[in-house]
Amino acid sequence: MLSTITACFLKGVMLFLNLYSWLIVIDVTYALFTKPKDKNSRPMQVLRNMTDPVNNVFRRMLRRHGVVNMPVDISPLLSLIAIWVIYQLFNLFFKRFYKPF
Repeated sequence: MLSTITACFLKGVMLFLNLYSWLIVIDVTYALFTKPKDKNSRPMQVLRNMTDPVNNVFRRMLRRHGVVNMPVDISPLLSLIAIWVIYQLFNLFFKRFYKPF
């Protein structure tokens, strides 16, 4: 019983991480292919508000290590790598707890 509940919880976290990684990809793509005047549109603000908490962690980390004046922001890439690593860890735990009948 407990293993089923744990497996469902892990599957939910994995779904959230997958959706969140797609939000980061959409945010980066939208920022890359839109005109500068459209970068402050409502959809862009919503995406930024959703993805910036994770990206800002890596921006601060990069700034602390002296990577300040890069022409390209690599914090979304680092966020995606971190999310994918966490996703794979949860996937390993899920396979351990989920035992089909």
